[in-house]
Amino acid sequence: MTFLNALMLFGLVAVAVPIIIHLFHRQRVSTVDFSSVIFIRDHHMQRSRALRLRELLLLLLRVLIVLLLVMAFARPVIEGLAGALLGSSVEQRSVFAIVLDNSYSMGAGRYGDTPFNAARTEAGRIVDAMQPGDEGLIILTAAPPEAVPPVPTDRTAALAARLSEAEVSESSGDVAGAVRLARRKLAGFVSAHKSIYLLSDLQRSDWERLSESGSEAPSELSAPVYLYPFEAGSVVNASIDEVSVSEGLLIRNQPERFVATLTYRNGVSGGTDRTRRTRRTREVRLVINGLDRDSRQVTAETGATGSVQFNVVIDTPGRYSGYVELDEDDVAADNRRYFTLEVPEAFGVTAIGQSESSYFIEQVLRPTGGLVTPVDVQTASADVLNSDLYDTGVLIVDGGVELTPARLSSLERYVTSGGGVLVFLGEGLDPAVYENGFFTGVFDCSITARRGTPGSKRSFHRMDQVDFEHPVFRFDGRYAESLSTKEARFYASYAVDGGLGARVIARFMDGSPAVLEGRSGSGRALLVASDLSTGWSDLALRSAFVPFMHRSVRYLHPSVTVAEGGHLAGNPIVRPMADSRADAGLYLEYPSGRTETVNARAGRHGITVEVPATKQPGVYALWDGDAVVQAFAVNPDTRESDLARFTPEEAAGLFGAGEVVVLMDPADAPGVPRGGTLGAPGGYEIWKSLIVLAMALILAEYWLSGSRTGRIRRTGRVGRVGRVEQAGRAGRSMDPEKAKPPNA
Repeated sequence: MTFLNALMLFGLVAVAVPIIIHLFHRQRVSTVDFSSVIFIRDHHMQRSRALRLRELLLLLLRVLIVLLLVMAFARPVIEGLAGALLGSSVEQRSVFAIVLDNSYSMGAGRYGDTPFNAARTEAGRIVDAMQPGDEGLIILTAAPPEAVPPVPTDRTAALAARLSEAEVSESSGDVAGAVRLARRKLAGFVSAHKSIYLLSDLQRSDWERLSESGSEAPSELSAPVYLYPFEAGSVVNASIDEVSVSEGLLIRNQPERFVATLTYRNGVSGGTDRTRRTRRTREVRLVINGLDRDSRQVTAETGATGSVQFNVVIDTPGRYSGYVELDEDDVAADNRRYFTLEVPEAFGVTAIGQSESSYFIEQVLRPTGGLVTPVDVQTASADVLNSDLYDTGVLIVDGGVELTPARLSSLERYVTSGGGVLVFLGEGLDPAVYENGFFTGVFDCSITARRGTPGSKRSFHRMDQVDFEHPVFRFDGRYAESLSTKEARFYASYAVDGGLGARVIARFMDGSPAVLEGRSGSGRALLVASDLSTGWSDLALRSAFVPFMHRSVRYLHPSVTVAEGGHLAGNPIVRPMADSRADAGLYLEYPSGRTETVNARAGRHGITVEVPATKQPGVYALWDGDAVVQAFAVNPDTRESDLARFTPEEAAGLFGAGEVVVLMDPADAPGVPRGGTLGAPGGYEIWKSLIVLAMALILAEYWLSGSRTGRIRRTGRVGRVGRVEQAGRAGRSMDPEKAKPPNA
């Protein structure tokens, strides 16, 4: 026997109510004046036994009535002949959720032969099997999961229409979130058979989060999961995983280097076995502001990762957007990668510190000669750090500035609001701020000690282990050679302890961090463990200092926004806008061209805009009136491009203990389980029979309790008046000796 509404079994505690009433009335004794006890003296024993038996029968009837009613509401199901004789088929009411995987890996294939089309066809068979009274809904797994319609419906035509409208998304899937959503939608139904039909290609990145929540107790034990696995056939696929701009020196008319990273995924046969390694030639093109700017032919082996480079001159300041695109293959969503780029009229730089350091910075960023560097350099005193900072571009703070907790907090807020900061550590760093939130929160590091003596050049450290792939150190020619030969000497520096999240892009020869990158909010920061002062290092006198400063300014400047995989389709985006007002008329333009107003939250440093719906890859633009104030790129998560999958048995094992997971094979037995209906096989509900039996017992209880009421018929002469203690409803026997009146 099983129960379709097992929660109602908690009502069995009500069985204790008639028992408690029975015991309570046994304790009640009342005194009744009676004319004489001579007429009951011979019959008191027989009378007491009859009353006790009747009360016990009433107690049993009342307990059975409560028990039968609770069982009826719990909807017990009995299989076999007994259930068929007593009850009716459970197929009369069922509620279900179809969890349909529409992540972009489900679209792998050609000419419509994709796992998604097969899964949608199977989902249609489940909808067609609905019986009168059944209700269902569809959950789409593409992040974030959504329910269509929002609540279960019994309209078969509406569900079929939603299925026909469903399409493969361009974002990754969240199977764990979709299953949780399905359980929440079914939780409100307390008197129905519940089922979850999960149709998926079992792609690993979509299912891995289910293992993280698998240990949690399932919220709906009465909802079994029927798992339908699907897989793609032989697939040819390559993905563009990243697009970056390799910045040159800040000189007009110098070519920008666009670098696209590609992975030749190909070839999964049957979803599990890798095909033999083959060489394929693919065409890759670069599009900027809707115009084809360059194209390349790339040949690589299956499974290899490589890059392709485009050199394009951008000679006009302005806002640019575009994409790098591969030619067509069997997975379309990962063939295009979007980016945005802004070339301002001038890069604003504010140098804060001593005159020596400011001199070096100005000489590097304002070179003489025929080349023009679009940098607007200003100098300022350390007092500007005592108040809130606004859009000043890049702040360069040399080591002579006294870094008080208030000034460090100001720098941290500026980075969080989208600004760029380059900090050199020197005389101004007090041990009291070694573990300040600016270092721990932005860089995930702490300062431990000062090393060396400023001005003493007898001993020094050299820079080593430089990340030449990082945009700041992506040097060419003699500049790279100057770093690789360890020319720069650091006479004094700070020992930095980096945490697990610290990003160290250069180290000293002893392995301690020399240059770290930090991020907070939408801003970036660089931390150098020494100073520009010639007493601390000769970095400013070396040739590598020129490209280092140019690339740092370009990398840190708020106006340069390059797609680096930070915004993934399906994830909400929060954009701080330090230079906008809370009452600004902001609206968002989607890649499709659709526009809508946005909700802005006012803060101390401006406003914050949240973009919750980002399922569509492309370039999103925030408009303030008739001007674009921000543009950012959203791209698919290319982990979805790896078609490696779990086996059905592995996927079923990701569910938590106590879950009922039934593996289905659409190829062998298409359609829904249980013989094409939404009911349980051979199961019959007996709640109607229990209700009828409870009504019969109620009538019996009414007759039996009514038979107790009757008046004592007086016969013969009246004896002497006595006092009798009468027992309560439980029928306690009376002692005739105690019933005698005084002097009897």
